[in-house]
Amino acid sequence: PQSTFDAVSLEFDFVPLGDSIEFRYVFSSEEYPEWICQSYNDVFAFFISGPGIVGTQNIARVPGTNIPVAINSINGGTSADPNGLCAGMGPGSPFTQYYVTNTSNYFTHDGHTVVLTAAAKVIPCQTYHLKLAIADAGDEALDSGVFLEAGSLKSNSVEISSELPTFNGFPY
Repeated sequence: PQSTFDAVSLEFDFVPLGDSIEFRYVFSSEEYPEWICQSYNDVFAFFISGPGIVGTQNIARVPGTNIPVAINSINGGTSADPNGLCAGMGPGSPFTQYYVTNTSNYFTHDGHTVVLTAAAKVIPCQTYHLKLAIADAGDEALDSGVFLEAGSLKSNSVEISSELPTFNGFPY
């Protein structure tokens, strides 16, 4: 296994009112664009666990896939991938449509993803555990970061109906 540096995590429990949760985030890094398709694929995940979830699942995935969001899975693309580290992330990788070269200086990092959504199916009114973790992989020279959209952790709404079932137009 590869060495990690500068690891940080944030963990908390929450109780959703609906049957799904989601939040919005941006992953950014100084590893972009020079170190894509290299061994410096910084470690990053949003782990959820709780009722109805087998083990712990990473919900920071490339949209429509089970591929984790990382330097090698989302980047600007390259013609050089000699060790297959980008293509090896999974079918379709790297996903260039989710990558933004930083020309706006909103971040100090050289590149970042578009706003992505982490989502999971849950059981209403049960307690879940969420762990957000990130670390440099391979060296501590260039950092990566995750930016969470304020107020974006939410559950879908619950609908309650006061209608009684009927049979031939008459209540049971």
